[in-house]
Amino acid sequence: MSVLSNRPSRLLASACLLTLLYTSSAYAESAREQWHAQLSSGYTALADASSDLHQQATEHCATRQETAAAPLRDDWLRAFLAWQRVRFIDFGPIEQNSMAWQFQFWPDSKNLIARQVDRWMKDQRPVSSQALAGESVALKGFPAMEYLLYGEQSDTVSPRGCELLVAISAQVSANATHLVEQWAAFKPHYLESDSYQTTTISAAMHSLEIMRDARLGAPMGLQGKKRRNPYLADAWRSEQSLTAIQATLQGLQSEFLPGFATVMRDAGKEQLLTQFEETLAGTLERIDSLPSDVSASLKDEQLYRGLQLLFVDIDRLASLLNGPIASELGIVKGFNSSDGD
Repeated sequence: MSVLSNRPSRLLASACLLTLLYTSSAYAESAREQWHAQLSSGYTALADASSDLHQQATEHCATRQETAAAPLRDDWLRAFLAWQRVRFIDFGPIEQNSMAWQFQFWPDSKNLIARQVDRWMKDQRPVSSQALAGESVALKGFPAMEYLLYGEQSDTVSPRGCELLVAISAQVSANATHLVEQWAAFKPHYLESDSYQTTTISAAMHSLEIMRDARLGAPMGLQGKKRRNPYLADAWRSEQSLTAIQATLQGLQSEFLPGFATVMRDAGKEQLLTQFEETLAGTLERIDSLPSDVSASLKDEQLYRGLQLLFVDIDRLASLLNGPIASELGIVKGFNSSDGD
C-alpha cells in the first residue's frame, strides 16, 4: 500500500484530534466562564455585606457614646462569612497589595491584632481610613473588628472603639468593592488563559490543605506542639471558627463545584466527580452537627470525637483532589505564595 493511500486516514485522524482539542478547550473555557460568574457573585455578596456593615457601624456610632455591640456583631458575622465563602481563591486581583491579608490577618501567633488595636485605642490621633492606610495589616480587616466587638468581653463598644470600627469597616468595604471591579476587569485574561483551569483547581486544593492542617488540625493539637489550643483557630474571639470553616466548604460547593464538574465530565471522570461531590456533601452535613466553635469540642472528649471525624472528612476531600483527581487531570501542585518559606 502506497504512502498516498494513507493520506485520507491521516487527515481524518488529524481532524478528529483537532476536534477533540477544540472541544476540550471550549469545555474548559465554559468551566472558567462558570467559575468567573460564580466568583463574581461571591465577591459581590462580600461587597454588599461589607457595605452594610460599614453603614451600620456609622449609624450606630454616630452618637459618640457607648454603643451596643450585638447588632454590629450580627453585621460583622454576615460580612465575615461572605469573605470565608470566597477565601479559597488565592490568585488574580486578591493577590494585589496583600488584599487577602487586609481582609483577614491570620494566623496571629504573636497576638499582633490585639496589640495594634490596643495601641490605637490609647492613641489620641484622629481615626480615619486614611490614617490607618499605612498601618500594619493586623489593624485592618475582619479580625481587628472582631477584637473591637468581642475582645473586651463587653456588650458595648466605646466611642474610640467605634471610631476604629467605622474606619476599618470603611477600608474593608472599599477593598471589597475594588475586588468586584478588578475581578470583572480580570475576566478576559482569565477566560483566554487555559492555565487558569489548573490555577483554579489548585486554589481549591490549597484551601482544603489549609483547612485541614491549620484551621482545624492546629487547634486540635495535630500540628506543631501537639497541644490542643483554641486560640490557633480563626474567629476564636467570636466563637465562630467552625462556622467559618463551614462557610468555606459552602463556598467550594457553590462557587467552585459547578465549573469543576464541567471539567471532570469533559475528562470522562464522572465517578471521581461523584465521589468528590458526595464527600463534600457529607462533610457539610458533619460540620452542621457540631458547635459553632472548636473551643467546647477541645474540652469535651465526645465532642472532640466529632472534630476528629470532621478532620477525616476534610482529609478525604483534600486527598481526593490532590491525589487521583489531580493525577487524572495532569495537575502538579506547585508552590503557593501563602505556603511560607
